Amino acid sequence: MRRKDLVIMLTLLLAGTVFPKATLSQASPQKANDEQPLRISTELVQVDVVVTDKAGKVVRGLTKDDFELSEKGKKQQISFFEFVEAGKSRRPGDVAKQSDVDPSPQGLSEAEVKRIFGFIVDDLTIPYQDLVYVRQMLTNFVDNQMQPTDLVAIVRTVGGKGVLQQFTSDKELLRRAIASLTVATHPFTAFNTPAAQRLPANPLEFVAGGGTPSPSAGPSPGLAGADVVADFLGEAPDISSALDDTNKMLRSYMSLSTASFVVDSLRQLPGRKSLVLISGGLPIIGPQQASVAGNLSNHLNQLTDKATRAGVAIHTMDIRGLQVHAVASFADTPGRSAMGVNPGTIQGQFGRVPDKSLFGDRNPFDQIAGHQGLRALAYATGGIPVLNKNDFNEGLGKIIDASEAYYLLAYTPSDAKFDGDFRKLDIKVKRDGLKVYNRRGYIAREDKPSTAPTTKQDQLLAAVKSPLARRDIELDAMLLYKAASAEQGAIDIHLFIEAKKLTFEEAGDKQQANYDVAGFIFDVLGEMRGGFSETITVGLTPQELNRARATGFSYSANTSLSPGIYQVRLAARDNKTGNIGTLSRYLEVPNLSKGKLAASSLLIGAVPVKDTSQTDQKPIPASRRISRSNDLRYATIIYNAKLKDGKPQVRTQLIISHNGQVIYKPDEEPLVVTANNPQSVLKVGQLGLSGVKPGRYTMTLVIIDTLAEKKAQTISRSMDFLVVN
Repeated sequence: MRRKDLVIMLTLLLAGTVFPKATLSQASPQKANDEQPLRISTELVQVDVVVTDKAGKVVRGLTKDDFELSEKGKKQQISFFEFVEAGKSRRPGDVAKQSDVDPSPQGLSEAEVKRIFGFIVDDLTIPYQDLVYVRQMLTNFVDNQMQPTDLVAIVRTVGGKGVLQQFTSDKELLRRAIASLTVATHPFTAFNTPAAQRLPANPLEFVAGGGTPSPSAGPSPGLAGADVVADFLGEAPDISSALDDTNKMLRSYMSLSTASFVVDSLRQLPGRKSLVLISGGLPIIGPQQASVAGNLSNHLNQLTDKATRAGVAIHTMDIRGLQVHAVASFADTPGRSAMGVNPGTIQGQFGRVPDKSLFGDRNPFDQIAGHQGLRALAYATGGIPVLNKNDFNEGLGKIIDASEAYYLLAYTPSDAKFDGDFRKLDIKVKRDGLKVYNRRGYIAREDKPSTAPTTKQDQLLAAVKSPLARRDIELDAMLLYKAASAEQGAIDIHLFIEAKKLTFEEAGDKQQANYDVAGFIFDVLGEMRGGFSETITVGLTPQELNRARATGFSYSANTSLSPGIYQVRLAARDNKTGNIGTLSRYLEVPNLSKGKLAASSLLIGAVPVKDTSQTDQKPIPASRRISRSNDLRYATIIYNAKLKDGKPQVRTQLIISHNGQVIYKPDEEPLVVTANNPQSVLKVGQLGLSGVKPGRYTMTLVIIDTLAEKKAQTISRSMDFLVVN
C-alpha cells in the first residue's frame, strides 16, 4: 500500500502554473511540568485539596501545619505535603499568550499536560431553550480560556459520537463537538430506536456495571420491558416524558453513570482533573426514589471513591440558571390553597406543589429537588456546584480558577486494615474566611496495580487508545483528501518517523533497525473503518544511516472513504527497545453530491526563492519541514463552486498564525480560473520565508463563494508547517 501520491499530485497540480507570491515574517516557543497521580494503600492515602478565598481565587503559601485531616472522625498525621501548580488560566478577553510548550504535531505528552477538563452535557435533562447557553459558554471557553497545554473533552450523556468525545487539545474538533450538541428526548435517542419503550428491570443497572450503556455504545442486551418496571415502581413510566418521576430518576442515574464512565477514562491521565456536569437538574431524592435511596447513597460513595483514586473533581452546573416564578396575583399563590378549596387543590394541603397551569414545567420545588443531586455530587468529589446563576461564564470561571493549583496531602491511616467500608474524610484549614474543597472519602480497599501490556500488539493498541501522545519515537503525519467521486474521497496517509530515535545494530557491513508501523481509522461513532500494520526491517550503510538520521523515514498508505468525519491514529514501535511513538489526526470527507462548496486538503511543496514557474518543485515530507532558503508553494482543488455566465465567482484569503497570533493576513483576492472544468478549479499560491524565524506556523486558506447561500458560502483549509534554517 506504499505510494508516492504526494509527489505525483503536487507535480500534476502545480506544474507550469504562474501565480503571485507573498513574503512572510515572525516568532518561537518552550516547555512544561508533569504532575503526580493519586494512590491509596494501607501504607499511604494521598488526597488533593483546593483552598480558595472569598473571591474564589486559589490560596497559596499554606503549610502542612495549616491543615487538619480526619478519617472517620479520627485525626490523622499528615506525612507528606506539596503545593502543585496546574497552570495559569486566562480570563475571557485576555490576549492570547505565547505557548510555554512547543506545539508538537504529535499532540500533548504526559509531561506537557497542565490542565484537564471534561464537560458532560446532560442532553436528557437540559431544556431545549437552554441549549444556546451551553453552546455559548463552551465556545467562549474553547476560544478564550483554553490553553495549548489543556486536554479537553465534551461528552454527551446519550447522544454523543465517539470521535467528537475524545480528550484532545484540538480546538477545531471541540468546536465541532459543540456545534453537534442537541437535546435528547429519551435515553434511547442515541440508539436509533425512538419507539422502544424498554427500561432496565432494576434502575440501578444503569450504574452498577454489567448492562451499563456507555455514551457511544449501543443498548444493553440486559434490558427488560416497561411491565417489569411497573412491578418494581408501580405505574409504567412514559419514557419520552421529562416530567415523569420515575423517568427523572432513571435520567439521574444515567447522568451519574456517564460521569462514572468518564472518571474511569481519566484515571490514566496525570494530575488533578476537572469534570463539569452541565445539567438541567439531578433530582436524586423524591417520592419514587425513596425506595432506592440506600442504593443511591452507595452509588455516590462508589463514584466518590472512583473520583478520589482518579484525582477527579466533579463540578456541577444547572444551566437553567436563576429562575423567577411570577404569578398573576396573591389569589394564585400556593399559600392560599390552604384557606379553602380552589380548582386543582386539596382541602387542608398547606404549601402544596404549585399548579403547572401557573408555573408550567418549571416549578420552584422541581428546581430545589434538582439541585439536591448536583450539590451532593460536587461536595462528595471536591467540586464546585454552580447553581442559581445566570452568568455561566462567571460560574465556569470560578471552576477554572479553582483548577489552577492544589495541595497534595498524604498520610498513613491509623486503621491499617482495609475492610471495604466507606471512610469519610474531613479536611479543615486553620485560617478564617477560606473555602476548602476536598473529597468526602474513599472505600477502604487497596489500589490494584494495573497490568502492563506484554505483547507488542497489546502495547501498540494501548498506546493508540491513550489520549496522551507517546514521544519515545518522534512521528509526524500528513493526511491528504481529494475527490475520487461525488461520494468517495481518496485519502493518502503519509507518516514521518524520526530515525534518530530508532535503535540500529550491526548486521554484517550494515546498520539494521526493526520497527512496526500501525494505523487505525475510526468513524464518527468510534467504529473502526480500516487500518494497516507492518513490520519493517532496514539495513543501511554508514552513509545511508547519516542521511536517514537527518531526513527520517517515511511510510505511506492510501484508502477510500465515504463522506463523514474520521480519526486516524498512528503508531510506531522500535522492536529492539519497545519504545513507541503515537499521534492522531482528524479528517473530513465532504459529500460532493449535495452540491455544497468543498475543497481538497492543502498541498504544499518547496521551490527556489522567487521562482513562480518552477515545474520541478521539491515535495515537502510528512514532517512539513521547509528551509528558510526556499519559498513555500501551496495549492488546493475547489469543488462545487456556483457559476455565473459559466464561471465561478470565488475569492480566497490566506491567514498565517504563530502560537495563536495572526501574523499575516492580506486582503481577499479573486480566484483566476484557467482550467476547462470551472466546477473543479485550482487555487495556487506561494510564500517567501527568508524573513521568518524558525518555528511552527499554521496556514489557513479561507475560500468564499460569493454566489452561494450565505450560510454555505465560506469554508477553510488549514495545515501547519515547520520553518527551519
